[in-house]
Amino acid sequence: MQQEPLVLPSGVVVRGSTGGRYVIEGLLGKGEIGAVYLVRDRHIEGKMFALKEVINPDKHDRERFIFEGGVLKRLSHRALPRVYRIFENAKLKRVYILMDYIKGRNLEVLRQEQPQGRFPLSLVVPLMSPIVDALIYLHTQNPPIIHRDVKPANVIVPVGADEAMLVDFGSAKEYIPTGTATVASRRTPGYAAPEQYGSGTNPGTDIYGLSATLYTLLTGTVPVNAVSRLSKIWDNGSDPLKPAKLLNPGIPEPVAQALQRGMSMNSADRFEKVEDLWQIMTAYAEPQPQKEQVLSLPITEVPVQDIEYNEPVCPETPSDTPHFVRRELFILMLIVLLIIATLMLGFAFHIVSMK
Repeated sequence: MQQEPLVLPSGVVVRGSTGGRYVIEGLLGKGEIGAVYLVRDRHIEGKMFALKEVINPDKHDRERFIFEGGVLKRLSHRALPRVYRIFENAKLKRVYILMDYIKGRNLEVLRQEQPQGRFPLSLVVPLMSPIVDALIYLHTQNPPIIHRDVKPANVIVPVGADEAMLVDFGSAKEYIPTGTATVASRRTPGYAAPEQYGSGTNPGTDIYGLSATLYTLLTGTVPVNAVSRLSKIWDNGSDPLKPAKLLNPGIPEPVAQALQRGMSMNSADRFEKVEDLWQIMTAYAEPQPQKEQVLSLPITEVPVQDIEYNEPVCPETPSDTPHFVRRELFILMLIVLLIIATLMLGFAFHIVSMK
C-alpha cells in the first residue's frame, strides 16, 4: 500500500535557493505525488502566491516538473500563469515552482451550471479567444510547445479579470519534428488525441484538444474518447462521434463541420494551424457580448489547480465583488434617485398649481 505523501501544515516556512522565504498559509490541493499551497513571501508585503511541489520525485517526475516550470518561466502571455522561481529543497526531498495565485473557476464547473450544460457560440468565442491566442503563441515558439491537455477544466476564469487563462503544463513538451516521438503519460478521455495513446504528438494534438473543448462547451456533451472511436471505426467503419449540430441544432453547420475536422483521427486531416479553426468559429459567431456578460458567470474563489488533484481544497477567504457588479449597483442607485427626484418635483409643481 502506497503511503500518502506528507502535506506541510500552515505556518511552515519553505526556503528557496534564491533567498525566498515562503510561509504556507493553507493547502490549495493535493495529489498522489505532490500538493499546491497558498503562500506569502516574507520579503513581499501583501501578495499571495501558489507554491506547487512534487514530493520525493523520481528522475522522470523531477525532469517533467522542472521542464514544466522552465517552460512557463520563459514564456510571457496574458493567458498563461506566470512562474517566478523553480527550486529544490534537498532536506525535504521536494521540488517547487512558485507562481501566481489566481482566484477563479474553470470552464468545466461553469459549464455544468449552465442550462443544458452548454454555452452559446456568442459566449464561447470571447471566453476562448485568449486561450486560442495562447495556443498560437505556444505553437510559434522555437521549437513549438505543445500543451497536450487542452480541456475545459484547464481553462480558468479569474475573479474580476477580463480574460480566461490556460493552466496545467504538466503534459507539455517541445515539438521537434526530427526528434524521437514521445507518448503523453497523462491523457484525458474525450480530449486526448489518438496519437497520445501511441504514435507521439505534434501541434495537431492541441487542435484536437481545442476542438473537443469547443465541442463540449457548445453541445454540453464530452466527445467519445479516441480509443473507442478507433475501435468502432475498425469494427464497422462508422465513427461514433455525433456531429455537434445533431446535439445542438443552434450550432451553424460550418462550425459543426470545423469541429468534426478538428477531431479527425488522422492529425494530417485536421487544420494545419489553430488560426484556421478559429477563423471559422469567429466568422459564424453572433456579435460578441460585453465582457461584463461573459464574466457575470457565477464565480467563487478557487485556486488555479495546476496539477491533477484527488482532493481539491479551497481557502476560506472572502471573495471580492467583481467590478461590473459594483458598477451595476451604482447605476441602479442612480436610477432610483432620479425616480425619487422626478416624483418630488412633480409633487411640488402640483402644490404650486393648486395655489
